[in-house]
Amino acid sequence: MKTFRASARARNFPRMSDRPLPENREARRRAILESAVRVFAENGFFAARIRDIAAGAGVAEGTIYLYFDGKDDLLLTAFREKVAEFCASVRDVLSSSLPFQERLSRFVAHQFESIEADPPLATVLLLESRQSSKFYGGAVRDVLRAYAQAIDELLASGQHSGELRPDADVPLARRMLIGALEEIELEWLLGDRTRPLVAMAPRVAATFFRGLATVG
Repeated sequence: MKTFRASARARNFPRMSDRPLPENREARRRAILESAVRVFAENGFFAARIRDIAAGAGVAEGTIYLYFDGKDDLLLTAFREKVAEFCASVRDVLSSSLPFQERLSRFVAHQFESIEADPPLATVLLLESRQSSKFYGGAVRDVLRAYAQAIDELLASGQHSGELRPDADVPLARRMLIGALEEIELEWLLGDRTRPLVAMAPRVAATFFRGLATVG
């Protein structure tokens, strides 16, 4: 495997995420990524093996390296793509003319829904992604920034409409919201998953809103 990996890099294979793939190759790439998510969720990042990921995707082990550099690349690609998809999916919520609290509730519900719909992926996003030494080295910086900017945009719109206090510290409020959402999601993920997570969104939004709402 080391010989294959070295030769693949020596031939400078293009990164498959840098350009559109033919349909069959994109399907194979997606199958590999989905298999990686399952294996990481079941075994943990450090215990996960490329051979198991390949088997789950129905490809040869060497095929993985035509699409990804290895386990770190698989893990962080899954993180980047999922967060980017989420940011794109909430654009309508951010641009809506609904009252701030309702938009916040929909934003939270959408995030909770994505967690509840795919627990293995949620495990990778919330727990296993931090196991990669490259996570904090900038590999996911752009999508984390995009996620933060989406929340900042939502909070700033509440200030602009007069629903939130003009002196509210938006970056601080954003960090508090992200921390609260992660805590709730982790408690659900590691605990009793029979309790609907999405149903909590209105209460979360109402509690957060009361702390920032304009007085009077």
